[in-house]
Amino acid sequence: MTRFTSAPETAEQTQLSRLCVSIRGKLQFMDYLVRSALVDAERFQDENDPGTRIFIRQLLEMHAANLRVESQNMRLVADLCAALENLVESPIHSDDSGDSE
Repeated sequence: MTRFTSAPETAEQTQLSRLCVSIRGKLQFMDYLVRSALVDAERFQDENDPGTRIFIRQLLEMHAANLRVESQNMRLVADLCAALENLVESPIHSDDSGDSE
């Protein structure tokens, strides 16, 4: 019986694992963008050369635009939450009827 119940759990765990890897990647990228933006913000405040300030301002605008897009694309977190909810709501023993979704 454990063989029958372990196959769907393995597929669910594989899906959860993939979602987690995607989310970690996005969060790492967002962390990079935030750190870069903070460093560039300090550089912008300390810079006296107008040309360099324009360049750094463009970098800051780019960081802000990328962060805005990445924060909107965090649908993966909602997908992970739904998968976790499905996992805890599914019955422990699904060998009664053999039906699966």
